[in-house]
Amino acid sequence: MTQHDTGVTELLRRASDDLAPDVERLVRGGITRGRSRQRRARIGTTVASLAVIGVVGALAAVVPQGGPDSTRDPGIATEGATATKSPSPPPDPDRPPSADALRPLVTPIEMLARIGGLTGASAVQRIKVDQSGQDQARLYYATVDEAQVSFSIRWYNNPLVVADGGQPLAPSHICEPEVEADCTTLPDGSRLLREEVRPSGGTGVPESFLERSLTLATHDGWQISVIARNTTDEKQGEVVADEPVLTMAEMQALATSTAWYA
Repeated sequence: MTQHDTGVTELLRRASDDLAPDVERLVRGGITRGRSRQRRARIGTTVASLAVIGVVGALAAVVPQGGPDSTRDPGIATEGATATKSPSPPPDPDRPPSADALRPLVTPIEMLARIGGLTGASAVQRIKVDQSGQDQARLYYATVDEAQVSFSIRWYNNPLVVADGGQPLAPSHICEPEVEADCTTLPDGSRLLREEVRPSGGTGVPESFLERSLTLATHDGWQISVIARNTTDEKQGEVVADEPVLTMAEMQALATSTAWYA
């Protein structure tokens, strides 16, 4: 070592003779810095992992997987995405619909033609059409396989119902008079009342005169009634079939069709 180096060393030693290092503080600071580095390392690892997962997920979404069953129907994917949404509450069949929710009907002539097309009727008669705005009732008689089928539609919550303080009606009103009614609530809140085969009734009408009926009260205020018979007329004429000419399933399809609305 040179004389110059020895002098520098001696000066540094004398300068530090009076220093008393705070060992506790230095140790504590070292531990704190070590923990900070560990936390940063863990966070960095987590972020890197998430980034890798995100990249892999993105690639999986855009790159088709191998194999014959790899392609998916877009409709299925859409349904899966939709399923994650919160379901809306089911419509309440006991809540009266608002008057401005009523769907407009097609014209009476169009309705007559559509009844004929949907039932395969050989003839359809327009019996009644009320366009006064009070009830808006329409009644048609169709001849199906020589027997009579009646189709009627009216506004069940019309102003006459609530006149003089009356309460608006809900779709469930069609089930109230029946003790053991076959009444079903449809997904849209409409109510469907089915009444299976029974005699047509009436004084002097033979018991062989049979009818099957169905009534639909829609969620927005229309009431549709379909009655199928095994005779050429309700209380007279002749029996042309063992049972009413339309099945309950056919009548339900007729009542719930959207063909009646503009």
